[in-house]
Amino acid sequence: MPLIAFTGLRPPGEMFGRQRGYASPYWPASEPDAELREEALQRYESLHALRVQYQTYRADKRAVLAAPKYDSWRTTVIPPFLHEMHQTLLASHDQPWMFLSMQGKPLLSTDFDNTYWFPIRDGAEERASRPRYERWARPALPAVEEMAVEDIYRLRHWHKAKLDEPGDIPRVAVEERMGHELPGVEGTYSEVTLAMEERIVGYLQRVWEKEVVGAGLWTPTFPMPLPDGPANPAPPLFSGLPILEYE
Repeated sequence: MPLIAFTGLRPPGEMFGRQRGYASPYWPASEPDAELREEALQRYESLHALRVQYQTYRADKRAVLAAPKYDSWRTTVIPPFLHEMHQTLLASHDQPWMFLSMQGKPLLSTDFDNTYWFPIRDGAEERASRPRYERWARPALPAVEEMAVEDIYRLRHWHKAKLDEPGDIPRVAVEERMGHELPGVEGTYSEVTLAMEERIVGYLQRVWEKEVVGAGLWTPTFPMPLPDGPANPAPPLFSGLPILEYE
């Protein structure tokens, strides 16, 4: 859930469709487009960033990749704590998707709300491991009272509110991060600068440290032991799913 709360990605499609090659531990060096790759490598030399290139859903009963809503392809800088989480997560498996189900399959194949979101939101009892389900075990989860009856999309709203809160993050940087376009003259002439992105990263890192970890809302699980080496030393970066083209 920190992914949505600290990037504003649209759930569930932009989360289900998060592929290894577009995640910050690999991107932008893994970017297939040579021109975008060169530009991003120069711009984000000292920042971590992920690429929002696809969402995934079912069309005609098959899983497909599709453009983000409103064709909102974008690059999103992320704070160091989130990059470290993604590094650890991707080191734990060798699949092209960032997030896997307890069965090691893409989240698109799951009943996400009942299996994951509702236990996180409403609380759940401790769960022991089960044969063939390595990810089944989990500690007891306390209910998040502030999120009672809320949809997971509320985390995206929270992200927007947090960016608006300090009052010194330019509107163009906030709206582009959310995958929106500014209307009128402001949208035509405004541009997101590297300094704006650095401001966002530093601010979100402080929010995490003070308002989440510092307030006892999160118990860090890092450092945690990683596998000696992935089963596949060169895991696939992309899923290979068909891309849905709109006419």
